[in-house]
Amino acid sequence: MDKKLFFKRCHMNHTFKWQGRHDGEGEAHQRIHHIMNKTQHAEFALIGFSSDEGVKRNKGRVGAADAPDAIRNQLANLPIHRPVSIVDLGTVTCEYDNLEQAQTELAEQVANSLQNGLKPIVLGGGHEVAFGSFSGLFQYVQAHAPEQKIGIINFDAHFDLREAEQATSGTPFLQAAKLSEQHQKQFNYLCIGVANHANTKVLFDTADALNCSYLRDHEVNIFNLNNVLAAVDTFIEKVDCLYVTIDLDVFAAAVAPGVSAPAVKGIDLATFEAVFKHIQETGKIKLLDIAECNPKFDLDNRTAKLAAYIVYQYLFS
Repeated sequence: MDKKLFFKRCHMNHTFKWQGRHDGEGEAHQRIHHIMNKTQHAEFALIGFSSDEGVKRNKGRVGAADAPDAIRNQLANLPIHRPVSIVDLGTVTCEYDNLEQAQTELAEQVANSLQNGLKPIVLGGGHEVAFGSFSGLFQYVQAHAPEQKIGIINFDAHFDLREAEQATSGTPFLQAAKLSEQHQKQFNYLCIGVANHANTKVLFDTADALNCSYLRDHEVNIFNLNNVLAAVDTFIEKVDCLYVTIDLDVFAAAVAPGVSAPAVKGIDLATFEAVFKHIQETGKIKLLDIAECNPKFDLDNRTAKLAAYIVYQYLFS
C-alpha cells in the first residue's frame, strides 16, 4: 500500500518507530513490530488520533492525546501466531485546539483506508474520535453503497449524546445522528454498558427519542450473556455494516485506571470478550476504534495494555 495515498492532504504525524524485542530469525519469533509496514497490500490500517480537546471542552481530565503511541508501544511486542499484514498510517493530531479540523482529517483517513481495501483501526484519543471515525465510514458508504445501513455499537458507560454548542467528547453520537438525518439516513445506535449513575435523565430521554438501543452495565454480565447476545443480534440484523467503538471507561477503574472518566462499576473483561467475538463473527465490522485511554493517569501501562490486547484480539480472532 502506497502510504502517500493517505498523506497527500492530511498533516499526519508518523514519527513513531516500531521496534521491540528480537528473539531470533524466522516467522516463529515474529512480533508485531517485525511485520508492521512490510507489505503494499495490507489487510489492516492503524490510524492514531491524538486529541483530548473534546475531553477538555467536556470538562474531563486531559491526557488522552498521548494514547496512540502508548497503545502502539504495547502492541509492538505482541507475538504473531498466523500471517497478518498491517500498515501504520500515522497519527492525526489536533492542533491549536481545532478539533473540528482534526475530525475532518480523521474522516478522510478512514474513508481513504476503506477505499483502498483496508480495515481501519483508530487509536484515540478522547471519544471525540468517534465523530471523525463515523464520518469517514459514512462518507465511504455514501459514495460506494448508499443503500447500506450503518450500525454503531458503542461499548461505553456514557451515551455521549450531549447537546452542546461545540463538539466535545460527549457529543459524537448526537453529531452522528444529525449527520444521518441530514442525508435522510436511519440512525442505528447500540450502547453497551451504560451506567445509570453516569448519565442524566435527559441523556436517556435523548436516547429514547432517537430510538437507540442500550444495555445497562448491570445487565452485561456472564450470567446474562445469552440475553445480551440476543439483543446484539437483534440490532445487527437490521444493519449492513458496523462501526464498533470501545470507550475504555466501560471497564471498572481497577481494570482501566488510565481513562478520562474512571468507572465505579463497569463491565468485566470476560463478558466483553464474548460479546466482542460474537460481533466479529458476523463479518460486518468495517471500522474499529479505541477511545479514552489516558496514559497520564495509567498505572503500570494497565489501560494501554488493555487497549493493545483488544486490538490484538481483533487482529487475530
